[in-house]
Amino acid sequence: MVARDAGRAALRKGEQGTSLRYRMMALARARSDVISLGRGDPDLDTPAPIIKGGLARFAAREPHDASDPVRGLRSLREGIAARYARERGLAVDPATEIAITNGAQEGLFLAMLALVDPGDRVACQDPRYSSYDQAIGVAGGEIVAIPTGGDRPFHLNGDDLRQQARDARVLVFVNPSNPTGSCVGPAGVRSIARAAAEIGLTVLSDEIYEDVVFGDEPFLSFLCADGARERSVVLSGFSKAYAMTGFRVGYLIGPPVFIDAVEALKSTTSGPCPSFSQYAALAALEAEPDPRPGFLAVYARRRRALMRGFARLGIPHGPHGGGLFMWADVSRWGMDAETFCYRLLDEEGVLMFPGNSFGERWRGWVRVSLLAPEARIHEAMDRIGDFTNGLKP
Repeated sequence: MVARDAGRAALRKGEQGTSLRYRMMALARARSDVISLGRGDPDLDTPAPIIKGGLARFAAREPHDASDPVRGLRSLREGIAARYARERGLAVDPATEIAITNGAQEGLFLAMLALVDPGDRVACQDPRYSSYDQAIGVAGGEIVAIPTGGDRPFHLNGDDLRQQARDARVLVFVNPSNPTGSCVGPAGVRSIARAAAEIGLTVLSDEIYEDVVFGDEPFLSFLCADGARERSVVLSGFSKAYAMTGFRVGYLIGPPVFIDAVEALKSTTSGPCPSFSQYAALAALEAEPDPRPGFLAVYARRRRALMRGFARLGIPHGPHGGGLFMWADVSRWGMDAETFCYRLLDEEGVLMFPGNSFGERWRGWVRVSLLAPEARIHEAMDRIGDFTNGLKP
């Protein structure tokens, strides 16, 4: 009963954050002049070669029947394995260590169901995206929240785990972070991997933003840290890196026994990911030129525009190393972030999400996305300035 109650509490907490964001999006849709800096779906177009390549491969496919693999098309799994070998120097067996999911969201839920038993404690950083709470709650797990911020710039580190996660069974590590945009560098990833091994944690490393990383430090996949391979699972997908949100193609990489469990769960729920979407994902892996550097350059310009706007308005923000969001402190105006966001939407037509939809501690913070054209970001900063000029700090 205790385990069931803990799981339900985690599920309710996640639902509350999601509901708040969806209420705000519904209000925004009722207006015609809104600049949306809220949701995380890329606003860039899926490159035409990906769509055309997917269609061509789909048209030339062998007839599908009941033997269509639940864990995903072999050609796509081979393509993902080839990318990890080429870009990460990591050998992954496409037959036994990769499963294709209906987006990373399904991958998250399948991973939690495969890794977490009722009553297990799951360590997560605070703040965090509410889907983690929901997935952990569905599996019957209990969340161990590890605070970040302050003198630790929204990063987890090995000492955090040693001090606060010793009674946990699983760690959810999101790098780069949603909602804060923090990015743990290679040394930090290795430190977390060492601590997780000492404690005996299994790690789910959510790397959906792995191709949206800024700065000079390279991104290190958790699987590449010494000793992490046997005790960790990676969750990623195609939506963010290739602007393919609507295609719903994610994937999990992990030990064969884990992938077998995911396949068993998936076979009784959603079945295989749609074939066309998988062929489009394969086309993305083979696209020439690779669209990812161009997308990253667009996001980098938008990031600079947001940072300059925040500096001009005197709005502090957390260190931003990657991902599609920035985490900004609006507490100086003496109102909670939820009120701030509702008023900003109502009075100036700018949508952003309050921090308390990502954790109760964050009532003075807001999540702001990079997903609007640069000119619209400049306009949004002007509107925010008009709004805050009428407030007393």
